[in-house]
Amino acid sequence: MGRSRRSASVLGAVFAAGLLSGCAGTTHIAEGVTTETLAKSSTAVAVMRIGAASPTCQNVALLLGVRAGEGFRRDRTVQVVNVRSLAEPAVAEIELAPGEYHVIAYSCSKGRDPRVTTDKAGRDDSGVQLYRTSYASFNVAAGEMVNVGYFHINISHVGRNAYGRPLRIDVEVTDWPLAELERYKSKRPQVYAQMTTRLMKVTSLGPHAPTGDECARLREMHKAGKIANLPPSCA
Repeated sequence: MGRSRRSASVLGAVFAAGLLSGCAGTTHIAEGVTTETLAKSSTAVAVMRIGAASPTCQNVALLLGVRAGEGFRRDRTVQVVNVRSLAEPAVAEIELAPGEYHVIAYSCSKGRDPRVTTDKAGRDDSGVQLYRTSYASFNVAAGEMVNVGYFHINISHVGRNAYGRPLRIDVEVTDWPLAELERYKSKRPQVYAQMTTRLMKVTSLGPHAPTGDECARLREMHKAGKIANLPPSCA
């Protein structure tokens, strides 16, 4: 219990209304879904606890995306209604095709006016909206029910310049609190009995050190006079 990973950065992310559609209730899988039925249908289930970024949040949601070149495109939305309920666990369940998924937006609303943080990156040649930033990611395989953890996010304005105030975004993924596990067990015993826990990986939002292949390319460009300096890790 208590294992966590954290990422923090100042990003050009934006708040926008209406990105995540409001659904009738918390995202849940159908009754009777088992690891056996998932294996037969070549699908999986991800289970996630979604935290409130603000004391005013009533409903919260995550937009899941998949890789599209160097960015991501939207895939599915998962949401929790009445995130502060003491009777219902703030947990969403979603059935997915096997693969890698990324959290590319977070929504918090007090009612019908959601506030969303995301990092849009224009559209591809077919007009599909792309997103630049993944805040966390996870993988699922056919036949699995995976608890991908408790997604916490904190968003705050920092500084000020001629172009406005950028956002600082802190993301953390942890195990659920014991009381939440017990509450979920009592409410969703069939899912609880079959799920295993494998926490999402928080994406590092800061600059990354070049990989070996990137260093090789940078050395070639440096030799050709296309860049002035090599990164210290490539020197």
